[in-house]
Amino acid sequence: MIIKRYLFRELSHTFFAVILVVLLIAVSNKLVRLVAQAASGNISPNVLFEVILFQIPDLLAFLLPVGLFLAILLCYSRFFADNEIPVMLACGISWQRLLNVSLSLGFIVMLLAAMLTCYFAPKSAQYREELLHTQGPMLMVQTLAPGRFHSFQKDKLVFYVSDLSEDRSELTRVFIAEHPNNFDEQKEWSLISAQAGKIYTDANGATYFSLLNGKRYQGTPGQMDYSIVQFEEYQRLLESPKMQEGLFFHRTMPTQMLLDNPTPSNLAELQWRLSIPLAAPLLALLALPLSRVAPRQGRFARLFVAIIICIIYFNLLTVSKRMIASGALTPYIGVWWVHGVMFMASLLFLAKTSGRAVQGYQWMRHKFS
Repeated sequence: MIIKRYLFRELSHTFFAVILVVLLIAVSNKLVRLVAQAASGNISPNVLFEVILFQIPDLLAFLLPVGLFLAILLCYSRFFADNEIPVMLACGISWQRLLNVSLSLGFIVMLLAAMLTCYFAPKSAQYREELLHTQGPMLMVQTLAPGRFHSFQKDKLVFYVSDLSEDRSELTRVFIAEHPNNFDEQKEWSLISAQAGKIYTDANGATYFSLLNGKRYQGTPGQMDYSIVQFEEYQRLLESPKMQEGLFFHRTMPTQMLLDNPTPSNLAELQWRLSIPLAAPLLALLALPLSRVAPRQGRFARLFVAIIICIIYFNLLTVSKRMIASGALTPYIGVWWVHGVMFMASLLFLAKTSGRAVQGYQWMRHKFS
């Protein structure tokens, strides 16, 4: 019992340290990308903190099994390098007891990851999408810079303003070029030029811009039949961007909705949400035999091999998920074949490392000779 508590405590401390480090790295990487998007005008700088906060559950769910794998590998490799585990084995501590400690932490991590992937991550993804959706109208206003052309809505809207007031509500010498939603070079373009303008928000939270003393040109490029309208005031609603669809849309769906509507895309997302927690005990099973190193090899001797195995494992899960969504792979096989291969490989590797494979071979040879 003392040995078990000692091993579990060391594994837990290493696990929390690894999770903290990899989470900081992942969040920093996401933050750099978001800052780049904010600099290019795709995200409002005012919502950077909220966006990165809503991405943490999704990041943490994926990092928990990986962090557990690295923690067991680093902790047990140190025990092997310092001859602690060889002494335990010589004193009667079996490989099964070592495995029980690893799997105990593995099942705890599996439950935490399951709560994240099945509930908290979809909720946070939905909140993040709604936040970006509601910030869409004000994004144009917040990212405008005087004397520069700004493109929005995938280059279908080009905006230019010569000068801005300090509160960004008053505009001077405005130019707007807008393409229709159905992108086609033969479709009409709308060009608006105005001497001044203003931006305001009504009581319902809708954002409008009002242009004063200008002209509106509408026509097809390359043709001469342009319509020209002169106006004293022109008002328009700044529409929010449409909610993203496709894979991200499925990531925002509640797990119960995925179960109620078993389309290939929904089943792919559902199996992915279950695969992340299931990876925790499987990686814990594999990490124990991988951590066995000779004293002179050092604790990082098999770290590179372990990382390669982990990358291949999750890449196969990702490929299987995409194949399910596209209909190229039946959901009955789904991602489960990847877990099955990992489980069998872990058992074989563990049997070989613990000497059970040699004992089994000798037993079979004696039995059938």
